[in-house]
Parts: sequence; C-alpha cells; structure tokens
Amino acid sequence: MFALLRRLPAGPVLLLALCVFSALGQEDAEVFPFDLVESSLFIPEPSYLVVYTGEPGTPEGAQGAQAFFSEMATAQIPFTIRYNFTTLLNGAEILLDPQYYGAIRLQGGAGTISAVRARSRAVPSNTSIARDGQALPMLQHKYTGVDQVHAAGKYTGAGVKVGIIDTGLDYRHPAFGSCYKTAGCRVAYGYDFAGDAYNGTNLPEPDDDPLDTCDGHGTHVAGILAGDDGVFQGVAPKATIGAYRIFGCEGYATEAVIIQALERAYTDGMNVINMSLGSDGTWDDSVYTAIGNRLVQKGVTVIASAGNAGSGGLGMAGAPAGTSGFIAVASAILPELYSLDFNVTYPATDGTNTTLTMIRSEVEDSFIGMNVTGLPLVRGLNADGSDWMCSPIVNDVKGKAVLMQTDDCYFSDAAKLALEAGASFLIVYDTEDNLYSGISYFEEVNLPSMVITPGDGERLLGILNSTAAGSVMFSLGAERGAFQYPFTSGVDYYSSWGPTAHALMKPDVTAPGGEIYSTYPLEMGGYTSMSGTSMASPYAAGVAALLIESGMSVASGQVYSALVHTATPYLDPVTGLPVPPVLQGTGLLNATAALLATMQPSVHSFSFKHLDDALPAFKSPGCLEWTMAHNGPSSGDYRVEYIPALSALAFDANGTAVNPPDMTDTYLPMGSVTPATCSGSSADASTTFKLAFDPQALASNDLMVYNGYVRFYPTSGSGLNYTISAGGLNFPSSKISILPPPEQGLPCLVDAATGLCIDVGKSFTMLGNDTPAFALSLQAPVYRITLQVTQMTGGGPSPSGANNATTPTSESVSLPGPSSSTTGQDFFLPEHDTRFLPKNDPEGYYPYYTYVWDGRVLGTASPRPVPAAAGDYAFKLSFYRMSLDETPLEWISPSFTIQPVVTTNS
Repeated sequence: MFALLRRLPAGPVLLLALCVFSALGQEDAEVFPFDLVESSLFIPEPSYLVVYTGEPGTPEGAQGAQAFFSEMATAQIPFTIRYNFTTLLNGAEILLDPQYYGAIRLQGGAGTISAVRARSRAVPSNTSIARDGQALPMLQHKYTGVDQVHAAGKYTGAGVKVGIIDTGLDYRHPAFGSCYKTAGCRVAYGYDFAGDAYNGTNLPEPDDDPLDTCDGHGTHVAGILAGDDGVFQGVAPKATIGAYRIFGCEGYATEAVIIQALERAYTDGMNVINMSLGSDGTWDDSVYTAIGNRLVQKGVTVIASAGNAGSGGLGMAGAPAGTSGFIAVASAILPELYSLDFNVTYPATDGTNTTLTMIRSEVEDSFIGMNVTGLPLVRGLNADGSDWMCSPIVNDVKGKAVLMQTDDCYFSDAAKLALEAGASFLIVYDTEDNLYSGISYFEEVNLPSMVITPGDGERLLGILNSTAAGSVMFSLGAERGAFQYPFTSGVDYYSSWGPTAHALMKPDVTAPGGEIYSTYPLEMGGYTSMSGTSMASPYAAGVAALLIESGMSVASGQVYSALVHTATPYLDPVTGLPVPPVLQGTGLLNATAALLATMQPSVHSFSFKHLDDALPAFKSPGCLEWTMAHNGPSSGDYRVEYIPALSALAFDANGTAVNPPDMTDTYLPMGSVTPATCSGSSADASTTFKLAFDPQALASNDLMVYNGYVRFYPTSGSGLNYTISAGGLNFPSSKISILPPPEQGLPCLVDAATGLCIDVGKSFTMLGNDTPAFALSLQAPVYRITLQVTQMTGGGPSPSGANNATTPTSESVSLPGPSSSTTGQDFFLPEHDTRFLPKNDPEGYYPYYTYVWDGRVLGTASPRPVPAAAGDYAFKLSFYRMSLDETPLEWISPSFTIQPVVTTNS
C-alpha cells in the first residue's frame, strides 16, 4: 500500500502513456501503451481491511464487529479473519474472494471495507552513495538550533522512546550501540513484521529480528533521528529506539502490516513514531485519521513524510502524513552539505601548478568507489565545434577525461559515443540544477560518467581554453568533504504540495531532507547521503523527542505547537514574500526556539475553503476566531499581524492543472487581527483573537490557493516569534476541473490487447486480453468514481440477475469527449477501490488510472458478479468530487460490442 519516501522517483516505475519519457538527456518522445495492471482500479487482492463501527476495546466496538459478521452471514459471503486490530483500530484484515467485494461495497451497512493494495517501495535516490564508512558530524544542526541544544548538554532524548517504522535497522552499527534488546542497549524494542522474502503480495514471515541488511533506508532514517557514534550524532542521540520492519528486501508493504506495526509501537510505549513512507494524495477520511488522533490522545507524537511528488502540483501531500492526526514534514536543502568531489590541476601564469576542488555527482552505480589519478582533461568537440554529449566526438580524447555539455539523449548513449572515441571518463556539465539527480545508465557501458554544476563547467571551459593542450589533469576519489550548496537553498523541488482533498493545510513544518549524510548498514559501507522527505521526517521526530524530554505534553498540543509554530518561513528571493505554506508549512523548524516556547494557539493552522463550501472554522462570515494560551513565565508584549504569502495557481485559463503550480504575488487581502497586541505576562492565561477579511476579495478568474501567515512577534525584549499558517481556495470545489481538457485525450476507450486508446468501438471476444478497457487521468482528488457499463438500446437482453443502476442522468453534467447517443440499462462493474482517489501526477509514476472489463457485472440475485449478455455497451463513469450527495460529472465512452462467448471466473 505504501512506498518509502526518498528523492524522486517516489513510486513504482511504470510505462508512461502518451507522455514524453523525460529524463536528463532525453529528447525524442516515446509513446508507450498503458500499464493495465499497476494502475488498475480493479486488482483482485484477497486481503481486505474492515473497520467496524465503535471505538476499539469498547462494548460499542464489539457490537460493531458483531454487526459486520451478521451482515456478512445474511448476505452469505464467506471470509476469514487474518488479523484483528484491537488497540488503535476497531477492525480486521480479512481474506475474501475478490468477486464478493463489489457486492459488499454496494450494500454498505455495518463498518467500511477497502481492498488492501500493495504498492512498490520508492526507487533509491541517485544521490551520491559513497559507501566508505566515514563518520562525519551532521552539518544541518547549525541551521536548526540542534547544535546549540547539544552544546548545552541538557536535552539529548534520554528517556524518550522513538519508534521507527521502516525497512528495519542495522543495530550492529556503532551509532546504535552494536546491540539489540540486551541490557543497556539503546535498540531496546523492535519486531520484523515482514521477513526478507516478503514483497507485499505474499504472506509475511515475521520474527523478532528487524535487522536491516538489504535496503538501508531504515538505518539511514534511524541515524538522523537518534544515531550516535561519538562523531556522527543524530538529533536525539540518547533516545531509546524501537525498530519495526515492514518491508522485505524487495517489493511492497501493505496497509495491514503498517497498522500492525503502529499498534506494536504503541504497546511498546513509544513516545514518538516516525513513518518515512506513504502514498501520494490524502483524504482525511483515511483510516489513519482515526489512528493518528487516537495516538495523540494517548500521548504519542506521530510524524511522517509529506511526500516526494512535487512535480504533481497541488494536492499531493501524502498519506498518512496528510491526515489530521499526523505531523507532515516537508524537505529543505540547507546551505552546507557533504559532497563527493574531484580535483583539477593546471599550470598558473606564474609557472606553478594550481589545484581546484569541485563538487560532483556520484558516478554510475557500477563505478561507485572508483579512484582516478592524473588523467588528462580535454573538451569533447563535435564536427561543428560544439561540445554536445549526444553527437560524435571528432577530436583526440583517447585515454583522457572528456568534458561535454548535457544534451537530449540518455547518459548511456552519450557514454557509448565517448567510449567509441577512446575516452576514459565522461564529465558532463549540466545547463540546469541537476547535480544531485546523478547518473543512471539504461544499458551497461564500460565508461564512468559524472555530472558537475553549470558554474564549474564554465570554469573548466575557461581553464581548458586558456592553457596548453594536455596540461590540465583530472583526479577523483571516493571521499567526501563539506561544501557550500552551489544552488539556492530552501524547500526541495521534490517536496509534495498540499493542501489535502478537504483543504486541510499540509505540510505542517519543514526540516532538513536534502543531501543528508547518515548511517547505513555496515555491509553497505556504514554511511551515505540520501535526499527526500524520508530524511526530513526523522529530523523533526528527533526534535519532538527533545521536546518530550523537556516535559512538554503531547495530548494537550504543546509538542505540536512548539515544533510547528516556532519555525521560520522561507522567503521567495524575488518578491520577498514567504513561500506558500502549502509547500513549507510554517517553515524550517528551530529546536532552540521550540524548547523555549511558552505560547500555544488553539488552532494548528487556518484552513478555509471558498465561501460557497462549508466553513466550520468561521464563527461569523469572514472572521476566524482562536485563542492564544500562555503556558509559562512572562513572555512580554506581542504584536499580531497577518503576513501575505505567495499564492499558488491551481489551473490555467484552459482548465488544465498547473503542475507544479505557478507562484504569484496575487494574494487574499486580509483585514485586521484583533486585538493587535497581547501580553504574555501571566501563566495559564489566554487571549481570544479574530482574523477578519473581505469575502469579496475571493472573487477571481484565476483558480488558486491563497496563502499567508499569522505572526506573533515581541514588541520588546527577547521573546520568540510564533507563526500560524493560513490558506484556502478562492474557488468552490464545484469549479474544479476533475478531468484534463479534451485535447489531452483522456478518458479514453482502450483495447486491452494493445494497451492503446481507440476512437471507435470494436467487437471483443472477451477471451484472453481481447477485452475492452478504459484509462483516465484525474487533475484533482475525487471522493468516488462509480463504474458502470450501459447496455445500448437494442443491444440485446439484460444480463441475468443484473443490478440496475440508479445514478442521476437528467441533472448530470456532460463532459467533453466522445459519447454514445442512445443508452439503455446501466450495470455496476466489479471494482477494486474507487473511493478517496488522489489526483494523478502526469510526470510521475501514477499518471493515470485504468480498468479492464472481464465481461461481468454485479447482480442482485447473487453477491457474485454475473456474465453480461452479448451486445453493445459503453463505459459510464460518474465522478463525485466531495460526496455522493452532489450531482456527478459523467463520461460515456464510445460504444463497443461483446461477442456471445463470455468468460467467467469461477
């Protein structure tokens, strides 16, 4: 169900349909057929998650379970319970013949049921992986106040239990005490819910040993949170660790396994739980909302990665981080980092040799750890005198390192050209900030390559053009050093945007996540650099551990408020306005300020929707009300004001989603905050505030998410700044363009045999893959899609025992695209899970959804699907944006024919 969150890509690698395969160095567009398996809305999984009514461990919860059992017995639907959840969730994982799933969904009733779908873990980052075992201090601490906290020696996480739900932990590493569950051992808790062979589609092989030897992600995360070998120190270096492994060596993890790990972490007494995993897009109806809220009520802070789907634009903040009980953490790259480097030695004008050290990317995987000494460096020239890497090299580069400019082809193709010319090494200077995208060959080429910065590339060109041929020498090793980040620091490009589907402001806060050097399994080198919100989440979790050690309360909201509301927003370098909170939350966390926090607002953030939608947070039209509590000694006098931030354009004039969104200084003008000042002179006091604005300012032809901050800052003395993020939509949900413009060609009818769209219907035998399908892409999250087929008038008799659909048609909004002119009876299709669907990311790994029809429909005489009669049909999709109470948008496909022979699954 969930993937590890690192630097993009953040999901399984699929064949992209109707998309340019856009990788660094790729020009020619390639059109691929739809992947009809990974993207399917109907994947028959035998495992399902049932949530009964009532709270876990209560009489009402037991009654809810019994009501579900009775409903299943009445419907004569057999099932087997695989695992009961009794602590954080009132439910179970059940085994069920997939053919019954649609019938259960249609009848509703006691509890909810959803398929437990397995999804791939994230693809490892191409960031430099120098597996050299070198312990180095964390550079990020000086920018977050953690270095000051460590220097004071008062708070180290001692006595706080931190749980890490991930790929396990190499507890043999010196940074974790080289022990597990023995007397005095810091890794005092843990469990392996997966086993090495578990891949999400087979049965787990659990045991008590969560050792991480085949992935490394969990070990890296644990180091950031709580590692300590005397040189390298994580944020909470003395915390007690619980390691809960949910991933095997390859493949997937399921929601059911994750919930088991959450329950175990809670019963083990974890004070903080970190989850550097998730899936893109969040609905607050998720099962994790209830779990997260229960954990907070029980005094447990749960922190999770916001997601690595920045290319997907607004609304991609991940689950479970985007649910209300979790703290969602965005990723930032800071001004300093450890990087691999290389040396260039050349003759200076005074006759001496000068050596420059510059940063570089990792080389291609098969060359990691290589050393180069004294290799001549030259430019690689094309026939026209240019230095594009995708054209043949005409000058003498034999036995030399060759410098060339990024071009539109794969690195493996460029490496082959350089190898054919006799080069020994390929150095590419990029025209964009892609230094840490790294090198990845699509086929094996026996030539190492690396990327350097545009600035360093120009610098080397100047040296080569001004010195004698053969006088510039190149060398590199596997060590790394501390460097200034060569580009603009701030929120990382891959960090996911909020808000959630319900306009909840996410992420909550930002932490260091770009180019983080941390622990790695000993068998894989001991230390490495990785990037992603996976790295930012444990950093924030470490600060939460320090706050809990200081005595702050989780259940009362103190830990959340101190962690989130003392952060500092990043500013846009051009306009000087803050970056939108739907990208950074309240900004970069500050551990020193968080530990000194004494003021606590009654709200996490201000999340307001358009006035045409429900606005539960408003006390009166155009006015938000909240209180600010004082939980400590005198904090002086404060001024309160609203600070506008950049807005994010959601859709362009054609109704196409803008991914990632354009940021604009058009923002919602706010009125005054009243009162404009407050005093923090007495403990346990509170002040009520109102934030007023002009509702007419919401009117705009542009569909955007507007953003801002309410800032409390001291008028005198040395008090802290407190920041609350604010934002909302300047358009009602009814204006959201769910589907892309018609010219993009989706939705479409698909021939499953080819995986390609077809403009006109055809006749299908329904044998093998000679079946109809459809593909669609969502520009916005959707509450529910109803899947049906419509039997065309005169198309033959109705399917035996079929259930006639009752979705409204007279009030439905017709969507552009091909449609059938005459329709007859509607029949529901067997489905996988079409509720709470996130939007698709056209540039990511879930660019679309698909469905392959096997010729069956849901009947009323039996809970099992029944064969449809031969005849003419069309797919009919109904899209419900926010609830089933609204009038849906509809799309009807071109008609097609199914021949008399129809297969059925027994």
